[in-house]
Amino acid sequence: MKLITTIYTAIGLILAMFCIVTMGYIQQTKKVKNSIEDVLYTASIIREAERAQKLILDMETGLRGFLLIGKGPFLEPYREGQKQFNISLHHLDSLTEAYPEQNKQVHLIREDANKWLKTFAVPLLESRANATKSARDKARYDSLFNATAAQGTGKRIMDRARDRFELIKKEEERTKVTRLNELNSSFARTNYLAVGLTLLSILAGSLISYILGKTIRKRFQRMNSLANSIAKGDYSVSVVDKHNDEISSLTQSLNVMAAQLQSNFTHLTKMNKELDQFAYVVSHDLKAPLRAINNLAEWIAEDLVTKDDDIINNLTILRGRVQRMENLINGILDYSRVGRQSLSQSTFSTQDLLKETLENLAPPATFTVTTPAPLPTITGERTLFYQIFSNLLSNAFKYHHRQEGKIEVRAKELPNFFQFEIKDDGPGIPKEYQDKVFAMFQTMEARDVKESTGVGLSIVKKIVEEKGGKIWIESEKGKGTTFLFTWPKASSLVSTSPTVSL
Repeated sequence: MKLITTIYTAIGLILAMFCIVTMGYIQQTKKVKNSIEDVLYTASIIREAERAQKLILDMETGLRGFLLIGKGPFLEPYREGQKQFNISLHHLDSLTEAYPEQNKQVHLIREDANKWLKTFAVPLLESRANATKSARDKARYDSLFNATAAQGTGKRIMDRARDRFELIKKEEERTKVTRLNELNSSFARTNYLAVGLTLLSILAGSLISYILGKTIRKRFQRMNSLANSIAKGDYSVSVVDKHNDEISSLTQSLNVMAAQLQSNFTHLTKMNKELDQFAYVVSHDLKAPLRAINNLAEWIAEDLVTKDDDIINNLTILRGRVQRMENLINGILDYSRVGRQSLSQSTFSTQDLLKETLENLAPPATFTVTTPAPLPTITGERTLFYQIFSNLLSNAFKYHHRQEGKIEVRAKELPNFFQFEIKDDGPGIPKEYQDKVFAMFQTMEARDVKESTGVGLSIVKKIVEEKGGKIWIESEKGKGTTFLFTWPKASSLVSTSPTVSL
C-alpha cells in the first residue's frame, strides 16, 4: 500500500471520530444555548424592573424637591423620570408578554403610576405653581397638601407599585435559579459527553498514530540524519531507500540535492579564490600606477619654478584625483570583503569602542560627542562595529554645515536586538535622498566640495544586514540627521563548512 493511502485512511478514521464528537457536542450546545437565553431573558426582566423602580424614586424625589423649594429645576428629575418610566414600563410589558402573571403585575403598576400622577402629583404641582399668586391660592395649596401629601396618599400608591415590582423580581429570581440549575445540568452533560468522546477519539487517534509512526519513524530518522549532514556542510552523504513509495522519492531528492550542493560548493569555492586573486591583482595593478602618477606630480611640483596659480592648482587637483581613485579602490575592496572574511567574535564595550573611534578620527575641537546614557556591552565582530561607528561619525563631522556641532550617541535594548542611534544637528537629509545615500558611489555633495568615495554608507548597510539587523534614517532638511541601526544580541551561528559568497 502506498504511504499516502495509509495516511489518508488513518486521517479518515480520526476525522470520523471527531465528527461524532462534534455532532454530539452540537446537540448539547443547542440545549446550553437555550438555557443561557432563558437565563439572560430573566435577567433582562429583573434589570428592567429595577430600572423602572428607580425611575419611580426619581419622580418622587423631583416632586418632593419642587414642593419644598418651589424652584423649577427641581422638577427635572420628575419630568425625566416620568418620560423614562413610560419607556421602561413599555419595555417591561413586552418582556413579560409571554408570562401572564408577571404581565398582569406590570399593568397594575401602570395603573398605580397613572393614579399617582392624576390624583396626587399633577394636582399638587399645579396648586404649588399658583401658590405664590394670592393668599387664597396659597391656602388652597396648603389644604391640598395636608389632605394628600401630609397623609401619605402618594406614598401609599407608590409603595403598592413598589410591592408589585418586588413580586415581579422575586418570581423572576425563582425562575432564574431554576434555569441556572438547568443550565448547569446542560453544561455537565455537555462536558461529560465531550470529554468521553474526546478521550475515545484521542485513544483511537493515538493508536493509529503509533502504528503509522512506528512504520515510518526509522525512515524519517535516516532522512533527518541526511538533512542534518547537509546543513552542517557535509554534501558527500547519501541514503539508500529500497521502498517504492513517496518517502523513497523524497530520499532520492535529498540525495540529488546533496550531490548538487557539493558540486555548487566546489564551484563557489573556486570562484571565491578567483575573486580574491582578482581583487589582489586589481588592487596591485591599479594602485601601482596611481602611486607613480602621484609621485610624478610631487616631483613636477617640486621642480617646477612658476608662480602661475592655474598650474599649481591643476597639479593639486591631479594629486587629489589620484588620492580619490586610491580611496575608491580601497572602498570597493572593503565592500567586497564584508561577509567573506572570517573574523573572531568577542564581547566588548561599545562605550570604549566609541572612545577609540573618536581618538582615531580626531574630530575638530568645536564638535562635541555625548552619550546621555552608558552604551551597552555586546558580542560580535569588534572590527565590523568599529567600521560602522567610524563611517557614521566621520560623515557627521564631514557633512556638517557649520564649523561646530553636537552629536549624540544612544542605545536602547529591544527583545532580540540593541538599537543604536547617532544623531547630529547638521543640515539634514531630505526624505527623497534617504534611501539613495546607502547606494554605492552616492554622495550628498559634489566630490570637489566634500572629498568622498560614496562607499562608506554602503559598507555600513552591508555589515548591518549581514548580521541580521537593519539601518535607516530619520531626518528632515535643516533639522539634523539620525542614523539608526540594530545589532543582534546573540551572535550568529558559525557553520562548520567554509564560508562561501559570490
